[in-house]
Amino acid sequence: MSRKYDITATCYDKKGRVLSIGKNSYTKTHPMQAHFAKQVGMHERTFLHAEIKALLRSGDKQVHSIRIERYAKDGKPMNASPCPICQKAINAWGVKEITHTL
Repeated sequence: MSRKYDITATCYDKKGRVLSIGKNSYTKTHPMQAHFAKQVGMHERTFLHAEIKALLRSGDKQVHSIRIERYAKDGKPMNASPCPICQKAINAWGVKEITHTL
């Protein structure tokens, strides 16, 4: 059984303004999720990740940085570093800075 986490990714422009926010989904997918999953050999990871959702929602705006966050039920931050799929997408979008909890 896979564990489900509430992960949020926020994209910012160069001035630090929020461009878009995405949350992971365990029921929806997108062709870009499948595309990057295939590129890194993780075909089974089809559900939409927060990072890819946020990048897609940014539209044609230039994403300068992305912040990825995950918190435990008690509010303590948990590791939210990008998986190989999301790292590939972030690189493809030309994002300059990545920050994440822990």
